[in-house]
Amino acid sequence: MQKGYSQDSDFHIYLSLGQSNMEGYAKIEPQDKTDVNPRFQVLAAVNCPELGREMGKWYTAIPPLCRCTTGLTPMDSFGRTMVANLPEKVKVGILNVAVGGCKIELFDKNKCESYVADSPDWLKNIVKQYDGNPYGRLVEMAKIAQKKGVIKGILLHQGESNTGDTLWPQKVKIVYDNLIKDLNLDPKKVPLLSGETVNEDQKGKCGSMNKIIATLPEVIFNSYVISSKGCKAEPDFLHFNADGYRELGRRYAEKMLLLSGYALSNSKEPFIVQAPLGFDVVNPNIKAGKIETITYESKTVGSVRKATVYTPAGFNKKKKYPVLYLLHGIGGDEKEWLKEGNPQIILENLYAEGKIESMIVVMPNGRAMKDDSASGNIMAADKVQAFSVFEQDLLKDLIPFIQKKYPVIKDREHRAIAGLSMGGGQSLNFGLGNLDQFAWVGAFSAAPNTKAPEELLPNPEEAKKKLKLLWISCGDKDWLIENSARTHNYLFKNNVPHIYYIEPGVHDFKVWKNGLYMFSQFLFKPVEQSKFAAYTILGTPAQTNIRNADYPQILPDNKVIFKIKAPQASGLQIDLGKKYDMVRNSEGFWTVTTDVINPGFNYYSLLIDGVAVADPASQSFYGMGRMASGIEIPNKEGDFYALKNVPHGEVRIKQYFSKVTNSWREMYVYTPPGYENSTEKYPVLYLLHGGGEDQRGWASQGKANLILDNLIAENKAKPMLIVMLDGNMSGNARFNENALKAFENELKTAAIPFVESNFKVAKEAKNRALAGLSMGGLQTLYAGIKNSDMFSGIGVFSSGWWANNPALSDPYYEFMKNNTAAINSNIKQFWISMGGKEDIAYENCKIMIKKFDQMGIKYKYSQYPGGHTWPVWRHDLFEFAPLLFN
Repeated sequence: MQKGYSQDSDFHIYLSLGQSNMEGYAKIEPQDKTDVNPRFQVLAAVNCPELGREMGKWYTAIPPLCRCTTGLTPMDSFGRTMVANLPEKVKVGILNVAVGGCKIELFDKNKCESYVADSPDWLKNIVKQYDGNPYGRLVEMAKIAQKKGVIKGILLHQGESNTGDTLWPQKVKIVYDNLIKDLNLDPKKVPLLSGETVNEDQKGKCGSMNKIIATLPEVIFNSYVISSKGCKAEPDFLHFNADGYRELGRRYAEKMLLLSGYALSNSKEPFIVQAPLGFDVVNPNIKAGKIETITYESKTVGSVRKATVYTPAGFNKKKKYPVLYLLHGIGGDEKEWLKEGNPQIILENLYAEGKIESMIVVMPNGRAMKDDSASGNIMAADKVQAFSVFEQDLLKDLIPFIQKKYPVIKDREHRAIAGLSMGGGQSLNFGLGNLDQFAWVGAFSAAPNTKAPEELLPNPEEAKKKLKLLWISCGDKDWLIENSARTHNYLFKNNVPHIYYIEPGVHDFKVWKNGLYMFSQFLFKPVEQSKFAAYTILGTPAQTNIRNADYPQILPDNKVIFKIKAPQASGLQIDLGKKYDMVRNSEGFWTVTTDVINPGFNYYSLLIDGVAVADPASQSFYGMGRMASGIEIPNKEGDFYALKNVPHGEVRIKQYFSKVTNSWREMYVYTPPGYENSTEKYPVLYLLHGGGEDQRGWASQGKANLILDNLIAENKAKPMLIVMLDGNMSGNARFNENALKAFENELKTAAIPFVESNFKVAKEAKNRALAGLSMGGLQTLYAGIKNSDMFSGIGVFSSGWWANNPALSDPYYEFMKNNTAAINSNIKQFWISMGGKEDIAYENCKIMIKKFDQMGIKYKYSQYPGGHTWPVWRHDLFEFAPLLFN
């Protein structure tokens, strides 16, 4: 393995080799020489007096990075991207040895001499700068580099001169294996990243070679291919241009950051989000702890039971240690973690890096029965029941035994419990059920034995006070992820701090080892709960996604990840009120992570080369005057519109012929639970949408049916019909007298008569109400006030007469002034609401209600933060409906 010297573990070295595209063909531009972070270093592989560089010494990585007169290389962008996404303490060093026009054979130390002998003079002249042996120079410089830092990866770009050579992967393996051996590297920790040649989508002359390059991971287990799709080329179609190099280098960095455990985020505070390459590989240079099997008497089971105990390196009986109880899955026993997970290696590597506290780890058999073997039918009822019995065995027998046998700190703040699958469910059940015993609880892919959230934490406030950390992690393709999701949703709703960590993966040890790696770093030291939401790789697919669509994904802090495949597009944005530029990856996927998005329903658009379209991965809704995408963001205050196990009404779609418009029109009608079999005549709320929307809005975006279902089930609102009309009159949604008059006629002479002729409704004014949002609020003001004898309730959501349109509003105010007594007498509930000062109608409404005050108009005013949005209007309906028909 890599030797010591005075190595700085935070100085990451990368070897780069290849031919002209790694050497650097494109012209170096001013932007490439400015603002180079001094944390990005280059080791001079040749003497360059004109650049003031001496071979074997480190310099700030201002190009050229290969030789004295070479051009821009992917490594320029690679290094810049790396330092921008790594912690400030980490430096990145590049050692670049490349020869334009060479075959891979040049770097085979056993073939180099003969290959050079048969080469043209121009290649020999380049090779002379490396004393006739580029591979030898690379190794010589790498050994110098190892005195300062640690080699983290080998970056290759070569293949043009070997186009069509199906043995190329095997030849690369010879070079890679030689480097690993000659530099005493561990192949499990030092990956090989190989970039494609100019892609066929850029008319690459050697693009066919990429099919051969793609097979490299089949030959070298720890190798990765970096796609060149979309990376722009020079007119010779052999070399990338400057922009192409910058993008290709960024892709090398993106993969290397991921392998190092970091995300490509350009965050001000980069941190490890997953286990890096080699985290579970033995490091012979560090001390190992001790593993032993112990036996203890279990009064709970009535037998002597076994457990595996890990004591850390340097274990001292005079020192007291915290304890982690680490539980196995349904098919395992006290040896499962050791056989499959290497927890001792993971923890020893972390401890050597100063990332965890020294701790004792107890791995018990969680099947508390006399025959506790994992044999026979592991799903048998008695064996499954034994996992529940283990709670008492753990608390009454095992923990007291460990406290007698080992020097442990006995308080709850120094005791943690975590487990995988069935053991994850046990950890949640036992840990959260015994907060006086455990302050740290972790579940990796919790199984269905996990109790319902309300049983796990009947008192969320107690958990907030006692829990140091609650960790829940799972693979995104794990068939058991619903168990983790429902627990997270409950914790989110009740504001219980926790980490909900979703990663790519299934139900296996790859996921569980990563869970242990991440979870263990928090234990037994202060934690920053404000950063919990950042600890995840993936988010949860939005409930508004179409079936089986993985994106968009919502992160725990309500940021959203969008990922869209559009390989031919030149530019993509997401428009969520604010426009977000998306970044294209090597496979033609465009991604972006937004800021925190307001909870509830939000419209958004996908902009492809400036054209706004609906995202095919999301449900579409009629809004903004067209079909647009919508995304539902989790809302802690959204329980009132959640789909619950209560009686549900129906939303019926009805067509009717309007003599006002001389056309067929459509309305959505909500009928309450029990309507069909009832002889009762119901009151009616006529509910209007906003501008750019239609009769679908309140049912689709507004969830009006669910809001009323829940209110009626709780006896907070009277059973009623909600009639959701199309307020767009002949395609004219302008806010003028003609449009408002047309809607009034439609309401009075077409819509209301149709409803009263076709549904079981009460026809008196006291059983009729009118409400609307935005444009619908203006329609409500116009038609409702002018016909106050027809309605007992009026609701105006996020609306108000325009202060800058006196020609429209003054006659209206004059009418109200002359009819104040009748309006106050007729309208029992005149309810006006706003979405706070950020609501675009706020100022108009403020001016309007001031005039109402001067006239003596009686009304109630409500304000709910959120602006001019559906989350506000949902809440308006929730508040307004209970006031009606009482």
